[in-house]
Amino acid sequence: MHKPRISVIVPIYNVEKYLDRCLDTIKNQTFVDFEVLLINDGTPDRSMDIAEKYADEDSRFIIYNKTNGGLSDARNYGIDRARGEFLVFVDSDDYLHEDYLKTMYEDCISNNADMAYCRFKHTGDKTGVKIPSINPKKSVIDRDKALDMLIRDKRMHSYAWNKMYRRALFTDNDIRYPIMFFEDVATSARLLFHANKIAITDKNLYFYVRRSGSIMSTMSSKKIEHLLLSILITRNYIQLHGEYDKYKKAIRAVALKMRLINIYSIIRQHILSWNFRDMKKNLRTNKMLYSYIISDNYEPVDGYPKLPYSIIQPEKKKKL
Repeated sequence: MHKPRISVIVPIYNVEKYLDRCLDTIKNQTFVDFEVLLINDGTPDRSMDIAEKYADEDSRFIIYNKTNGGLSDARNYGIDRARGEFLVFVDSDDYLHEDYLKTMYEDCISNNADMAYCRFKHTGDKTGVKIPSINPKKSVIDRDKALDMLIRDKRMHSYAWNKMYRRALFTDNDIRYPIMFFEDVATSARLLFHANKIAITDKNLYFYVRRSGSIMSTMSSKKIEHLLLSILITRNYIQLHGEYDKYKKAIRAVALKMRLINIYSIIRQHILSWNFRDMKKNLRTNKMLYSYIISDNYEPVDGYPKLPYSIIQPEKKKKL
């Protein structure tokens, strides 16, 4: 049985409004040797009627049904069933430039790179306004430099969807997405840690649709914790592999950045709930979590580490 060169993994859940556009842009890629794993994550809407139409018309589109487990679980399900030498992830409300697969694949092959990275545009769900990302120029970057940039979240970001990965990065190193918010932050650095280099194109090839109710616009206590936990998972993994000192400054820098983001999120959360009880405690806990993550006394653990403190979710109160 022919093994495609690329496996495209598309988790599907409540996206009937967007799915046709997404799958059309995959079907119409200028690169044709691929399979599409349509992962039905227990969607309750008409999304699978749309998916079945593509599977009936094009044998490259394959449907897999599973009980709902969330985005990470759906991606992991796809990884375990993919056959391609390379993997890409496409969120089912987003869409692609027609040369997305061709450019990323050729960049990997011509440079013997384990990963490729493209520029992208944020697209407003309601406005349609496209805002291009600010990323590195077209280049091939060795693992050490690229990993430092990725960890710092500076000019290179951890999104799962604007990258192509050699599938062996996942399978040979037993790396999967953790079931949590900011799962890509907790995973991309671990994958790049095992890559030889990453090829970067300066073309905007991926269109990320910013919908209302996104993770960052609806921060909760759990999301605030997971933002820092994603950094701890990165540190823990790199430290277990004996290279923490090499990336210590980068991890400290991004931990500080996430702590500052959390300060804003905590204050905003209490204002929106009109409940200021425990706000000082939450701000103090956020500082303690940051200190824990950057501590020289931290001892790495096998598997995923846990945070020692918790943020308190404010209950919404009525305004007086």
